[in-house]
Amino acid sequence: MAWANDDMVLYHGCSDRSLRPANPNGISPGGGPHNISPSVGAARPDFGPGFYTTTWLHQARNWANTRVRRQRAGKAVVLRMLVGRNRFANLQTLVFPSDRDRFYDFVAYCRAGGIPHAPRVHRGGPYDVVTGPVTAAPQTLAIDQADQVSFHTAVGILAISQVTIFEVGNPLLNVMP
Repeated sequence: MAWANDDMVLYHGCSDRSLRPANPNGISPGGGPHNISPSVGAARPDFGPGFYTTTWLHQARNWANTRVRRQRAGKAVVLRMLVGRNRFANLQTLVFPSDRDRFYDFVAYCRAGGIPHAPRVHRGGPYDVVTGPVTAAPQTLAIDQADQVSFHTAVGILAISQVTIFEVGNPLLNVMP
């Protein structure tokens, strides 16, 4: 098959409560036409505050189910997003192809609240996007067949061209592919 440079497909697992605009802990206005904000979410995840996605559907389903279980309410939801590869290529991106090469040092720095995570000596702010493996916190162990693509700036969020609700569970989603 010939290379088409088509859009990347990313998934985000959440609860239906995260989709309500009135919910201050959910997806809120500020990130372009789809209302995704990089400032909403966990304070100290692997790559710092941001909007986290994955290329793996099963992983997004697991995240959605985990969220619903923790909240003890709502339905699991998977969002499907398209990101143009050319738009993605123009972002300031930090890529960890594996859990080697100081990956765990970076994760520890971000989980400790190191913000912005890009050194000011080289840049004026955080990376637009950081991508790499998913860890089994607090261990230094990467999870097989899992990745994370996190968006940390409004410029990064604007690279997401389309967001659709891909699946809604009742209340949980089937995690089998």
